[in-house]
Formats: sequence, C-alpha cells, structure tokens
Amino acid sequence: MLKEELLRYSRHIMLPEIDIEGQEKINNMSLAFIGMGGLGCSASLYSTLSGFGKIKIIDFDFVEASNLQRQILFDENDLSKNKATTSVKKLSQLNPFVELTGLEEKIDSENIKYLLKDSEIILDCSDNFETRKIVNRYCVKHSKILISGSSIAWKGQLGCFDLRDAKNSCYECLFEDLENEDLSCRESAIASPLVGAIGSLMAIEVIKATIEKNFESYFMIFDSLKGVFKKVDIHKNPECRICRI
Repeated sequence: MLKEELLRYSRHIMLPEIDIEGQEKINNMSLAFIGMGGLGCSASLYSTLSGFGKIKIIDFDFVEASNLQRQILFDENDLSKNKATTSVKKLSQLNPFVELTGLEEKIDSENIKYLLKDSEIILDCSDNFETRKIVNRYCVKHSKILISGSSIAWKGQLGCFDLRDAKNSCYECLFEDLENEDLSCRESAIASPLVGAIGSLMAIEVIKATIEKNFESYFMIFDSLKGVFKKVDIHKNPECRICRI
C-alpha cells in the first residue's frame, strides 16, 4: 500500500476490525453497482471513498430534473447525460486509487453473464423487481454475495444474501410471489434522505462482507417516518424455484 493510501485510509486502518490487512482486502475487492439512482449514488460514493479497488457501474438511464432531489452525484449540468458514465467521472475525482468503469447497459438475462463476471460482490440498487430477480438468479448460480436495497415513500429495505453458501436464502425466497409486480422509484414518491440512509447501510455491509466481520444474511426494514428499524431473520425456502438444493 502506498504512503498516500495509508494516509487516506488511516481512519479505517485505526479500526481494529479493519487494520491494514482489512484495508488491503478492500483495496483488492471488485464491486458492481446496478442502477445509479438515489441508492446507487450514495452507496457508490462511500464505496469509492472507502477504497474498493475495482468498481463497475451499470445503468442505461439518463439524468432527469426530478432525480436531483436525491441522486447526490448529479447536478443541473448533468441533465440528459448517462448516469453510469457521469457517475464514473464524478467518483474518479474523489479517489484516484479506484479503478472505475461505467457501462451504459440495461441488465437482462443474457448480458448479465459478461457484465458481472469479474465482480465479486454485487450491489443491486435497481428500481424494479424484474431486474432484481435477474440479478438474484445470476448471483445464486455463480455463488456471489448480493446486497440489495430499495426505497419508496418513507420506507426503505436492505437485504444481504451470502450466496456463496447454498444453505442461505436468496432474494426470491422472500419475494417469490411478485411475478407480475413492478415497483419503480421513477413513478413513486420518496423522501430524499431515505435513499442516502439505505445506500450508506449498503456500503457498510459491503465493507463487512469484504473484511469478513459480522456479515450475515438478513433482511431489514426502515420506517424513516416513525424512526423504526426492524431486522428480520430470513430462512431458506425449501420450495424456492431458484435456490433450492
């Protein structure tokens, strides 16, 4: 680790759970972010600042005026620009030690095979169930760690799925009955700071997964209007059509 990196990450290194060994693991980890909305902006920002070595950002969408209320990487000069490539330009200014890649792609069941093949941990920040299911199926098949976030109105959700272990539950163990549902932030009301809170929690979980400290599969619901967190223990659905053994 370079002297400049030791100084940059010194407050991480001071944490006994991280230390130099843990920071080196972070520096060598490869992440993929799917969706650069409010969640993706916040989670990718803190992941970049934390020093994750390779970060891939995937989003086919363009910045709109209504995004500026919560998507903290963008401003009025970015309107009509692609979110993935614009995010890479912004994030690269925050940490020159991170290798950032922006891909103007819409995830589907075919292109996901090459889009995510080089990423060890997947952060799903997408805004619809169809994409989440495609990502989950890929992560189950390839034994990846999946960290999934969502938010709407005043409520946010965070799911951590360690799919390296076939005994752990997957996303569809929880949401198997949402075959025709489509929940999109594009059409929904949402409290601006909520996405920052959930995105920050996603960034914390990816650090824990990387340093292998206190990372576990669980699901959490945050009602920001009431100020209540509810953690839910999740169990493998033996009838799950995606991850059953």
